[in-house]
Amino acid sequence: MLRSVCLVGAVLGAAMFGMAASASAQSLERAMATYYRGDYPEAMQAMTPFAEDGDRHAQYLIGYMHERGQGVPQDYAEAAKWYAQAAELGHPFAQNNLGVLYKHGRGVPKDVVAAYAWFGLAADGYQAAEFGHRERALTNQHDVAAQMSGEQLTEAKQRIQDHRANDPGLPEYRPPNVR
Repeated sequence: MLRSVCLVGAVLGAAMFGMAASASAQSLERAMATYYRGDYPEAMQAMTPFAEDGDRHAQYLIGYMHERGQGVPQDYAEAAKWYAQAAELGHPFAQNNLGVLYKHGRGVPKDVVAAYAWFGLAADGYQAAEFGHRERALTNQHDVAAQMSGEQLTEAKQRIQDHRANDPGLPEYRPPNVR
């Protein structure tokens, strides 16, 4: 009898968790759809809880809105903060955009070593079919490499290797199918 009660409790708990996860995913999809409709203030408000909970695409979009001044005043430092969180979780668009901020010293100190490393990681993360994004990241990396000393290049390549070695093992990034 006790075993049956425990089993029923476990099944109900799993079902409730699944429903909560499903509702959460639907809420995130609605938040992203709001962004893609161009309602940036509403999207910022709706996506912030997901970004704070570690959703890398929500973090990227919040960074992008701060970088572009969409729904919030343009703020490169805030963009860099959100891009960095998403980049650490393997979001290739965030990695590339963070590299651009480091390349130009927008919101962060200019740092060609960091820029090179983020561009390299972004290129690793893009799928070949992603409309030239990989090539853009590699071009960005090549451009910044031209400004670097041999020592800086060695350091940047080591950062890429270190990041790969400490990869949290998250699933490969796939853009959400929302629009």
